[in-house]
Amino acid sequence: MLIEKAVLRTEIYVPVRRRDVSFAVILLLFALLLGRFYYLQIYRHDQYKLVADANRVRMVTNPAPRGHILDRNDKILAANQSIYAVSVIKDELIDEDVQMSMMARYLDRDQEDLQQNLKKYHQGRFLPALIARNVTLDKLSLIEEHRNELPGVFSTKFPVRFYPSMTDIRASHVLGYLREITTEELNATEEGDYALGDYSGFQGLEKYYEYLLRGVKGVEFRQVDALGREVGTLIDRKPILSKPGESLRLTLDAGLQSKAESLLDGNRGAVVIMNAETGGILVMASKPDFPLSDFSAGMNLDKWRSYSADVDRPLFNRAVLGLYPPGSSMKLITAIAALERGLVDEKWSIQCTGSYEFGDRTFGCWRQNGHGRVNLSRAIVESCNVYFYQLVERMNIDTWAAYAKLFGFGMLTGVDLPDESNGLVADRAYMNKKYGRWGWAKGSLLHLSIGQGDILVTPLQMAQFIGIVAMKGEKHRPRLVEKSTIDETVRIPIKSSTWRAIHRMTFDVVNKSSGTAFDKELAASDVRVYGKTGTAENPHGDPHAWFVGFAEGEGETFVISIIIENGGTGGSTAAPIAAKLIKSYFRVGSANLAAQS
Repeated sequence: MLIEKAVLRTEIYVPVRRRDVSFAVILLLFALLLGRFYYLQIYRHDQYKLVADANRVRMVTNPAPRGHILDRNDKILAANQSIYAVSVIKDELIDEDVQMSMMARYLDRDQEDLQQNLKKYHQGRFLPALIARNVTLDKLSLIEEHRNELPGVFSTKFPVRFYPSMTDIRASHVLGYLREITTEELNATEEGDYALGDYSGFQGLEKYYEYLLRGVKGVEFRQVDALGREVGTLIDRKPILSKPGESLRLTLDAGLQSKAESLLDGNRGAVVIMNAETGGILVMASKPDFPLSDFSAGMNLDKWRSYSADVDRPLFNRAVLGLYPPGSSMKLITAIAALERGLVDEKWSIQCTGSYEFGDRTFGCWRQNGHGRVNLSRAIVESCNVYFYQLVERMNIDTWAAYAKLFGFGMLTGVDLPDESNGLVADRAYMNKKYGRWGWAKGSLLHLSIGQGDILVTPLQMAQFIGIVAMKGEKHRPRLVEKSTIDETVRIPIKSSTWRAIHRMTFDVVNKSSGTAFDKELAASDVRVYGKTGTAENPHGDPHAWFVGFAEGEGETFVISIIIENGGTGGSTAAPIAAKLIKSYFRVGSANLAAQS
């Protein structure tokens, strides 16, 4: 009986347990489906919505317009204009060969070039690749007319530089130009800052202030159909507007820059004019130069190669990169060192016969018959070499070099440009390294005292030096941008009596009839002009001509530095150019009449 009950109980409960298990399985499956639904529709909603949107939305990056560059009077030197470009999304092309052939025909471009660009700029399956820049409107209209046959093809606007003042002023080396960013540069930047095909500053201010000028890109959302053809702009997605770059207001004076460029035409050389009280650069002209329009949409490789091969080096900024012996302009350093060390006073004099015997060598003066009896003042005014040969015998090379370095020679000025030369100032360590301990003698110092031998300077260094002289020891860091973070002033410890003596001498160079830079109009004007000429020997041809000086008038002081390669004597070539620029700026004599007419 008990056995029968047990069997009966088993027969009754087994089906019930199976039903429960089946129910549990169904419930579990339902729960899994519900969980998956929640995961897809709610938890991962945003992600999958983006995937779905990607099938109907194309994100187009809009480049930011670069900031303008203006002179100190707000004259626009560099601005922007738009050009059209054509891009493709490779994975949306239905028949790449056919479509690329069509675009080559419509754009009047070589198909192979378009294919190479597609390969070069291809960054991913659904990312646009730039294939053509500088597309004219008539060519672009052909693309638009055949849009249905060209899925995956679209156009964009692309800002490029233009120069509204190009007919009056170039300032090519100051402004600089753009170049397409390289793969190496791209890899070195923060993600998203640049993309293949972008341009960045390559020279001049465009490079130095790239971080300010370039701005921030924007994004536009365009609706596309299943074939990738654009059908409109999305209403429910606002575009992210690009942010234009910051504009730069320069210390440059466009009118004076234009005048300097005009006076330099036909020469190889440079002019730097600087505000002595601030370091603001009013003029930085280097010749020969080049029209920036050649590189307005980025570097034109053929043009760049042509300029690079030119023996006159038009791409080379002589104002900051050119290295030249300073010639007799360096006599001011020798004079300052001697006065500061008490080696001589202004009255100390020598007899110049036209040459000086030192050991077994003869050192000549530029005036073959000699200057006769000369003191320090006359030696500066008439630029007597023999005086400085004998003067520098009283000091050693390290003393002389220390004063040259004190005034910034042999080191960077720190101007806000990407490239600058250090120059060279020889001291004992340098001479020992170059020539050996016994390979040189004091005769080398005689050469250095008049700015020859192992001494090389840039025109900007000379401008900074004469600015220190003008400000009686106040050294300002040169700058091109008005609101630059550069604000560095250093005091050079020179006695006031030395400054008074140097000012008297340099004033007489321009205002005394025996001075090497005498100018009758300037001497008769209310503008006080000081200066020093230089004639630097050149083993490769005629001497280089120098003038450095400063002018005080109408409540301001500016300094000027001029180098004319193979220009002969400073008094005959460089000084007259300086005089014309000073007269033009301060409206002296005939320049004033021209300004009034």
